[in-house]
Amino acid sequence: MTYRALFISAIVLILSACSSKPSGPTTPPPTSIDAIQKWETSGRVGIRTSDDAISGNFNWQTDPNSFALKIVGPFGQGATKLDQTNDGVVTLAYKDTEIKGDNAATLLHQELGWEFPVEQVTYWIRGLVAPSDSTTVPTSKAQITLDPETELPETIKQDGWLVTYSSFTEVDGLLLPRKMQVSNPPFKVNLIINQWTIQ
Repeated sequence: MTYRALFISAIVLILSACSSKPSGPTTPPPTSIDAIQKWETSGRVGIRTSDDAISGNFNWQTDPNSFALKIVGPFGQGATKLDQTNDGVVTLAYKDTEIKGDNAATLLHQELGWEFPVEQVTYWIRGLVAPSDSTTVPTSKAQITLDPETELPETIKQDGWLVTYSSFTEVDGLLLPRKMQVSNPPFKVNLIINQWTIQ
């Protein structure tokens, strides 16, 4: 073997070793839905109120102390953003308006006329009951019905809202909602979740 061939072989081996070396520690996936600490969803949303109907795409990122929810209307128009920082400050931005507060659901109702229990939905969207010992939003004890075959939730009734699940998808070995509806007439929200990322 020539010197040049040896040199090329050595370079290939070095590059192979570098490419197979882990880039850093990886976070193991959660072993239960309750153990999910951070998640991101995206998909389609339909919102109906007493005098309006809105549809579009959404992206929702959340961790234990903050979240960022963005809803964009058809063709990328009419973006609405709702964010909460680690210190609890909530910002609602839509059109040319930006307003701050300390409660996401209250801001949505005051500014847009939407009834949407944001904190509870962070649990319902995972197929969980919102805890009744919440320190930020009072919640009531829930009524839950399970599919007798899969033991996955079919409905959750809590705080005057009915959550209905129509399909689930597997994410890192866990079954999470894919299609669901959150309703408290005349308010109704339909979610079709196309993508889940969980930690």
